[in-house]
Amino acid sequence: MTIKLEDLQAEKGLLQKDFDEMRRNISRVETDLAQMKANLNAINGAMQQTNKLIKMAAEAELKVTPSVKAKKKWKNLSLS
Repeated sequence: MTIKLEDLQAEKGLLQKDFDEMRRNISRVETDLAQMKANLNAINGAMQQTNKLIKMAAEAELKVTPSVKAKKKWKNLSLS
């Protein structure tokens, strides 16, 4: 069996097409990966901010609660 030049050129064309498609797919996956990492970082930042706000709210509640109780107690004492 002999290999013809035209067959080799046709095979090269198919390989080139597959190569180019694979390169585009890899590029797309890299772009998607970069976007997913950016989204992950944004979600992490939002979680950190939420944790900070939860902590601040809890601390504020602790500070407010005693004074509210004291005011209620004072009102009860002054009414009697």
